[in-house]
Amino acid sequence: MKIQLSPKRIIPDAVTVWHEAGPDVDLVMDPKKLTFRENSIEAIFAFHILDHLFAHEIPIALANWYKCMEFKTGILFVTVNDFEFVARSFVGGDINIEQVNAEFTHPFQFTKDNLVAYVAGAGFDLNDVKIWYMDVPNLFKKEPYELVFSAEKLK
Repeated sequence: MKIQLSPKRIIPDAVTVWHEAGPDVDLVMDPKKLTFRENSIEAIFAFHILDHLFAHEIPIALANWYKCMEFKTGILFVTVNDFEFVARSFVGGDINIEQVNAEFTHPFQFTKDNLVAYVAGAGFDLNDVKIWYMDVPNLFKKEPYELVFSAEKLK
């Protein structure tokens, strides 16, 4: 089974999981604490979940997702705001403070380095982590302000 953690359906053949009911939501469940059986999920697509969590919740959520993923074949895709892009855009005048406050103010900000560190801390091997600089082919579009990575559960 493939699941996406989002209030909107982005991946057509994935089950949409969100913390409250909605028109695109298939299962109501806390995205931080999935209750699926261990090693039962083929793919998890987490769209802007981690940047809405507090620092102490991030390792817990990632470890939970890792546990749910299938052994040797499971893959996790995570999309968060790229703090470096947002900061450069603000300093360069491409976005103003109102846009920053409206669109990019979250409890936690990510760079490539701290995101990879959190992923490694959840049990993923860094050799199995990819950072996507363009769209993920046949799956979803990457926006310029997004940081997208995938990690496989191969061990």
